[in-house]
Amino acid sequence: MTSCLSNKSIVISGASATFAEDFCGCYSGAENKTLAVNLDSLVSTNPTEAQAQINTTYSALDDQIDVFIVDTRIQEPSGRDAIWEIPLSEWDQGLTPMSCQRKLLVHAKLFLQHQFHISKAKSHEPQPGNGFCIVILGYQDLFGDSLDQVIFKLQRDVSRLHPGASVNFLDLRNSREASTQSIAAATALLVSVKPAHGIISLDHIASVKSTKNNNDDFVTQNAQLCTSLPLHLKHPKVKIALTFDFDVVSAFLGTGDHPDNNLADYSTGIFAGRVGANRILRMLQKHQTFEPTVKEIIKSGAEIGLYGYSHEGAYQMTPTQERDVLVKCMEVCQRLTGKRVRGYRAPMYQLRETTIELPREFEFLYDSSLSHHDSQPYFTPSDPPIKRVDFSKPASTWLRPTPLAATDAPPVGHPLVEIPHGWNNEDMMALQYFPHLDNSHGHVDVRVVEQKWKDMFLWLWENADVDGGDGSFVFPILMHPDTSGMSHVIGVVDRFVGWFGGWGDAVQFCTFESITQ
Repeated sequence: MTSCLSNKSIVISGASATFAEDFCGCYSGAENKTLAVNLDSLVSTNPTEAQAQINTTYSALDDQIDVFIVDTRIQEPSGRDAIWEIPLSEWDQGLTPMSCQRKLLVHAKLFLQHQFHISKAKSHEPQPGNGFCIVILGYQDLFGDSLDQVIFKLQRDVSRLHPGASVNFLDLRNSREASTQSIAAATALLVSVKPAHGIISLDHIASVKSTKNNNDDFVTQNAQLCTSLPLHLKHPKVKIALTFDFDVVSAFLGTGDHPDNNLADYSTGIFAGRVGANRILRMLQKHQTFEPTVKEIIKSGAEIGLYGYSHEGAYQMTPTQERDVLVKCMEVCQRLTGKRVRGYRAPMYQLRETTIELPREFEFLYDSSLSHHDSQPYFTPSDPPIKRVDFSKPASTWLRPTPLAATDAPPVGHPLVEIPHGWNNEDMMALQYFPHLDNSHGHVDVRVVEQKWKDMFLWLWENADVDGGDGSFVFPILMHPDTSGMSHVIGVVDRFVGWFGGWGDAVQFCTFESITQ
């Protein structure tokens, strides 16, 4: 069975060269195709050098690695020495589940980073073969209860690089004296069978303890490895909906009006229009995100939605004023773009029932101010106003259900689509400081927002089918030139938009109009 490794390019990380030589000796493999690269001392101290070693190893194998083995056995849960013989310094090595997982994931990250760049460079070519295999050698009890989730995450991510790629953890906890031959035989089995269950015990592989394992029945005898619950790899389609609220000075005139606003405040709005917006445009062009639309933006001909004239909040105006403002904005948009405006967002998400009726009256395609859902478009409901509780009256006056339309109710009148949005999907409140606005912050680390958006996306990717359908969803992100155009933010935005590109054709940048249609 181990002969199936003979034509494979194998890299063993975290192990000695001696182990790699012994491993290679278990099958008729060419020595120059089984390489050892010990990254243990570098993963925490010098990640740059660790990545350089991975790159060198890839080059030595012509950028083709079939099997990547991470040997974590240097970290044992109890050790072999008597407790009175263990140096006290060993107690400070931090052999905790978190430290073990970190080491494992850093090894995997270094390997997969290079694999990603190779896959990206060859994205125009059909993906050959059955995909690469990652085999992790170690002791399950040292990694704690979350090892399942770690392996699941790795399985999910490698499938994005190649649909046939696999990740398995070979648990040696009951086989501390496991021979290199038995490990090589088990590795061959995992490479051939690619069991769906990510954690396999060496003791559960009956044949590997025998020296006579080079026979055709080897896989058959271990067919139980294939009977585990399959990992349901979803490949939903995600529509990334990037929008940019061009507030400029208007942010200080409507919802941001305050008697203490001064030239320094207005200055940030001028920055947004003259500097921040151009930085964002250049960033989008770099990633070829909406490139046709970016070119249209430069020519003032892109999809443009209305957002008030002076950032007016609905409750600052009468219904008549609301209507006058909307009509004025429609006229300005038509004059500047030559196109009929099709979308609307309420400044600061401040709107009421009369506000939402106006886009219906003028037959807009979409609104993007509400969050009845967070990742699925829906028809904007025509619910009556929700009545506030009047605590001056008996409780019986409010102890009754609030009438709301069903989530799948057909539209009443003009079918105005809602593309959901809310505070968690935007940059400004966390990253922009307004001296006179209560819900702004401005001193949050930009990486916190970046990670929050990634956490939202990843949860939806793995769980969006909870909401029904095939797991596809819309991912709206709102940015402001005032905020994301700042020098300490634009780099993170650049990195985040580039991160989307790593999801391949599963992710598509879309205009709101195309989503609505």
